[in-house]
Amino acid sequence: MGNHVVVKIGKMASTNVDSYLVAVQNTVDMDNGSMVVLGDRIPGQPEVYACSAPTDVATQEVLLVESPVLVEVNGFRLDIDDPTLFYNPANRPARARKLKVGDRFTITANGFSATPTVGQYALPANGSYLLSPAASITDSTTGAPLSVVAFKVVAQTTISVAGNKLDAYELEVVKAL
Repeated sequence: MGNHVVVKIGKMASTNVDSYLVAVQNTVDMDNGSMVVLGDRIPGQPEVYACSAPTDVATQEVLLVESPVLVEVNGFRLDIDDPTLFYNPANRPARARKLKVGDRFTITANGFSATPTVGQYALPANGSYLLSPAASITDSTTGAPLSVVAFKVVAQTTISVAGNKLDAYELEVVKAL
């Protein structure tokens, strides 16, 4: 078993609206489940945008990286039996989903910087591809939103991979652009 993050898509607007799917490319390897922000289009790559870890989650739209779990071998695309071995290689196009309120997905526990609490929240974090658990989505002093995108931790669950059950959390988007 690998140690890469696994994402299972539930009901998401991006499965029905093509414009919510974005081709992205990073200069570093990134797991599915990574939280990224878009940069400029990559020269010579129509429709592929540079992406990176967020630097200001209070103002930046954050997308969820979720590529099909395939590898290319000698020009052939092959399914990977164990998605924990899958990651999106640097300088290769990957897929990201724009997030809309009501979207639901499940992500393995290694997609978080710490263990989240069911009934509380998860937020993208500046300088990180991981989600950060949070008790609230607003600043307790100012009431200002902590992030443009926020997730409610709906349930603790598992994702079955090759007979193993991986700890995971179901998230629902409660705030988005």
